[in-house]
Parts: sequence; structure tokens; C-alpha cells
Amino acid sequence: MSAIRAVTVILEDPSAAAQALHRTFGWTVDSDFGTFASLALPTGIPLWINAPAPGESVTGHLVLHLSAADVDAAFGQAVERGAVAVREPQDMDFGERSACVAVDAAPGLVFDFSRPIG
Repeated sequence: MSAIRAVTVILEDPSAAAQALHRTFGWTVDSDFGTFASLALPTGIPLWINAPAPGESVTGHLVLHLSAADVDAAFGQAVERGAVAVREPQDMDFGERSACVAVDAAPGLVFDFSRPIG
């Protein structure tokens, strides 16, 4: 049986993105080689960031769902650390409390803090 080993996103400047995600979310930068960076996330599944290969497009419109015990606090902290508010915290009709932010150095990615309601 297979399992997810890592998630890779393709961004123009992996190093800048890794540093911005470290500042915003507190994730640990495990390695940074300029064209490749790896971040350690609390889930144990690393986020890898690659520069595009010649002719390759960057990642676009990807949502990374982040588990948050306190969605409002996680959202507020991310915005205080420089993230851009995409959607304020709210209860969704599908039974989740959710809030979304973006990070300028990681274009095309949206980070959704969420937790089940109740």
C-alpha cells in the first residue's frame, strides 16, 4: 500500500517561498538549495518547493488544508505575520469552521485553516 510521502509545489523562487512560509506558519526549513526547498510540517508530511523546469508552469490554484484547533486564532496570527486574508473565519454549510490566507511569495496557493464544528 502507498501513502503520501510529500507534497510538491512548483514556484518561481523556492527559497523566498520557504522563508515566507517559515515566517507565516512557523514551519521548519529543512533544506534550501535555491531551486529546491523542503519544509517540515507538524503532520510529518513535508512540503517540497521546486523551481519550474524549462517550459514548466508554476503551481496554480492549490488549496492546502491546515488543521487548526482555533481557526480564528490561527488566521489572526498568520495575518499578523504577513499573510493576506482571502476569507475571514466563518462556519461553512458543510460543517467546518474555515478561514483562508495567501502568502505573496507563494502565488497560486491558498492556505485554509479549518476544523469540524461541534
